[in-house]
Amino acid sequence: MADLQHVLGPADLSDADRAAILELARSIKATDGVPVPSRLRVGALYFDPSLRTRASFEQAVRVIGGAAQTLNPADTWNIELDPQAVMDGTSVENIVEAAGVLGRFFHLIGVRSFRRPGPWAVERTEPVLSRIAEHAGVPVISLEGATHHPCQGLADLLTLHEHFGDDLRGLPVTLCWSWHPRALPTAVPHTFLLQAALAGCDVAVAHPEGLDLDPEIVAQARTAAEARGGRVQVTHDRAAALAGRRVVYVKSWGPLEGGAPTPTSLRHWLVDEAALAATDAAKVMHCLPVRRNVVIASEVLDGPRSIVLDQAGNRLWAQAGLVSHLARRHGVIA
Repeated sequence: MADLQHVLGPADLSDADRAAILELARSIKATDGVPVPSRLRVGALYFDPSLRTRASFEQAVRVIGGAAQTLNPADTWNIELDPQAVMDGTSVENIVEAAGVLGRFFHLIGVRSFRRPGPWAVERTEPVLSRIAEHAGVPVISLEGATHHPCQGLADLLTLHEHFGDDLRGLPVTLCWSWHPRALPTAVPHTFLLQAALAGCDVAVAHPEGLDLDPEIVAQARTAAEARGGRVQVTHDRAAALAGRRVVYVKSWGPLEGGAPTPTSLRHWLVDEAALAATDAAKVMHCLPVRRNVVIASEVLDGPRSIVLDQAGNRLWAQAGLVSHLARRHGVIA
């Protein structure tokens, strides 16, 4: 299919695509009626664990009348990712046949595969997602990869629109790093940064030294924001990055190279009411799961600032909009 559309990151959707997906998401959320049955069949392959993504993705397919099936690694043969491998080890099936046969069963495939150990220069190419997309023959949706989590990004965007209106240009938002005992992946912060930039927000990114995000994604976000009247600035001064902001998106992440535990000396980056005092009554976002009183204080999570459950709830509707959009675009449903 010459015009096959995969969604592995925010940039895979045009402004028109995003507008159409959000319109569908709002419509489906507003009606939430009895689904009209369709022939849509959607598979989801999870190489890594999930709670919100699996539950919301399956339900998203069901609310638009399709059928969803989830496959976990324990459900399948060991899959070899190298099409040229001499398969005389533990792998039983190659990605070429695995992706190809799933593409015969399903109209769309969701795949969740976090970054693996190895150089960031390799992992940022999404070796698992990109190979499945190459061989499946149907649209592939990232349910979180090494670089991005586009479904979370669409839910975040829908949530921002619900709280701040249709026009997000110039909205002052901060992507704020917070301490975590483990070096977490960068997919969610990369996606929020780029998604907010594509909406024209005024984005500040605050993190300690040595925890830089991917420079190419930061540059892409700067270009996108400036083209839409926004901007992106990066600082190690958390107080300055929070002053006067309307939205604070809290997320932990580790260095791009290596996964050493985060120094305990940075625990003061916990986001509590004292840290947020200088904001403009900022709403607080987080993709979940979140470690209470480590990443965000309970007083914030349980207070009026928090919209984390709105975000999580919108995963269902944003994904319903995305799956419906792709299924319509590829002629599976009307």
